[in-house]
Amino acid sequence: MVIKKALPNMFHYLDNDRVPKSTNGLESFFGHLKGHLAIHRGLSAKHRKNFIQWYLYFKNAARSEFS
Repeated sequence: MVIKKALPNMFHYLDNDRVPKSTNGLESFFGHLKGHLAIHRGLSAKHRKNFIQWYLYFKNAARSEFS
């Protein structure tokens, strides 16, 4: 029943060229983040959270410079 209700809205991504065909880029991004976190394995939970926030901030800033 739930799938029947959701079915009309499940495949909008097929018509949108901006949606990637695979998740390889996303998996690569999180793989790099995981590698950077592994280098700093002694961080407390608070500092890990701050590290991730800054990592995402700088990645987005670098991305917007080239767009």
